Amino acid sequence: MTESVRPSQKKAVWGGPPFHDRHPVDLLLTLLLVVGFFLGPLKLFGVSWISYAGPDCLALLILLVVFAERVANQRPLFAASPLSVPLLLLAGFCVLELANPDSPFIRSVMGLRSWILYLSFYFVGLYTLGSVKQLERLYTLLGVLGLLTAAYGLYQWQVGPQSFTNWSDYYGRYARRMWSVQSGVAVFRAFSTFVTPNAFGGNMALLMLLALGVAASPRIHARWRVVAAAAFVVLGAGIAASGSRGPVVQLLLGATVGLAFIPGVRARARVGFIGLGVTAVAAVVVFFLIGPVIGERLVTIFDPQAFFWKWFYPLTIGIRTAQEHPFGVGMGYTSGVPRFIANPLFQELPTMNIDSGYGSAASELGFIGLVLFTYFALKVGVEGFRTWKRLPAGRLRDLLLGPALIAATYPIVSVIFQPQAALPSSIYSWLLIGMLMKAPRLQKGPDADQLLHSSVYPGQ
Repeated sequence: MTESVRPSQKKAVWGGPPFHDRHPVDLLLTLLLVVGFFLGPLKLFGVSWISYAGPDCLALLILLVVFAERVANQRPLFAASPLSVPLLLLAGFCVLELANPDSPFIRSVMGLRSWILYLSFYFVGLYTLGSVKQLERLYTLLGVLGLLTAAYGLYQWQVGPQSFTNWSDYYGRYARRMWSVQSGVAVFRAFSTFVTPNAFGGNMALLMLLALGVAASPRIHARWRVVAAAAFVVLGAGIAASGSRGPVVQLLLGATVGLAFIPGVRARARVGFIGLGVTAVAAVVVFFLIGPVIGERLVTIFDPQAFFWKWFYPLTIGIRTAQEHPFGVGMGYTSGVPRFIANPLFQELPTMNIDSGYGSAASELGFIGLVLFTYFALKVGVEGFRTWKRLPAGRLRDLLLGPALIAATYPIVSVIFQPQAALPSSIYSWLLIGMLMKAPRLQKGPDADQLLHSSVYPGQ
C-alpha cells in the first residue's frame, strides 16, 4: 500500500507529486560520488593509502548501513530480484578463489575487493529507491560532476601536458599519453580528474546515456531537457579530448539498443531525431575545440582489422591463461593491486593488464569463473531490457532509459572494458541498475509517479 503524503513534503524537482524521498545513505552516497570523480589527483599526487582506503571505507560504510537496516527490520540480507542469484553465484565463487594456491593471498584479498565491493551497490540501489525525486537528485549530482570534469578535461587538452608534468612523478613520467594520427603528429590525450584518458572517456559516455534519456523525454520539463541536451554536447567534447574510441563504441551500441527499446514508430523517430540533433551539435563543438584530428582517430573504429584485434586480443590472452591455469591465476592478477603506492610489497606482485571483462574473468577465475561471469553479464543485459519494457509509460521509465541502456550493453562492452571496479562508474552504474530492477514494483498508475514505499519483492 502507498504511504500518505504530508503537506510539508516538497514536489519533485522535475514535476509530479511529492514523496518521502530521503534515505540515511543519501549523504554518504553523495560524498562517495564526489570523491570518486576527483580520485585521480589524489592518486597521481601520491597521497598513498588515502586515495584507496578513503572511497573503499565510504563504500563499506554505505553497505553496512543498508544491510544493518535490513537486519533491524528482520528482512533477508539478499532479497529476491532478477540479478540476485547470478550476482551471488559470482561473488561466492570469488570468495572460494581466496584459496587459489597460484595467487599470493594479499593479492587475492585486494582482487576480491575489486570484484565484489562496488558490485554490491546493486543491492544499495535495489533497497533504497524510494521516489522519482530521489532519482532526479542523483541525476543532478551526476550531471554537475560530469560537466565539471568534462570542462576541466577540455581545459587540460587546450593547455597541454607541459603545464602539469612537473606536478608529481606520475605526471612527469606517464601523463604524456598520446595518440598518433595518420599525419604522424602526436596529440595529447586529456584525462581530466581521472587516472587515465580511457576512464575519463568511459565515464563521459555513461553520463551521456543518462542525459539522452532525459533530453528525449516528453514528460520532463523543457528546461531540464535543454540542460540535459547541453550536457550531452559538453560530455561528448570530453570524450573527444580523451581520444578514447571505446566510449564512442559504447555510445553507438547504446543508441542502437535504445531505438530497439522504445515502443512505437513515432516515439523512436522522436528519440532518433533528438539523438542525431545533439550529436550533430556535439560534432560541431568538437570540431571547433579539438579540430579535425579526432576524426582521423575515430575513423579507425571502422577498420575491421584494427577494431577486431584491438578489442578481442585481450580476451584471447585471458583464454590462453585459463588454458594454462584452469582455475585461474587468482584474483588481483588483472586489477585491484594499487599502482600508485610506492611499496615493494605491491609493486612486486605478479600482475598483467587485460583490458577485457571476460578476459579478466578467465585469467583470474578460470573457466568456471568465466562461465559464471558470462552468465551474470548476459542476465544483466537481458533483465535490463525486460525490466525497462515492463515499466508503464511515464517519467520514471523515461529517467531509467539510461540505466537500462547501460545494463543492456553490459554483456557487449565487457568484451572491451574491465568494468568491475572502475571508479566512479562502477558506483553509479550498479546503483542505477539496482534501482532499475526495483522500479517495476514501486510504481502505481500509468504515469509511474506513485512509488510504493513498502518493499514488495519476496522477502523484502
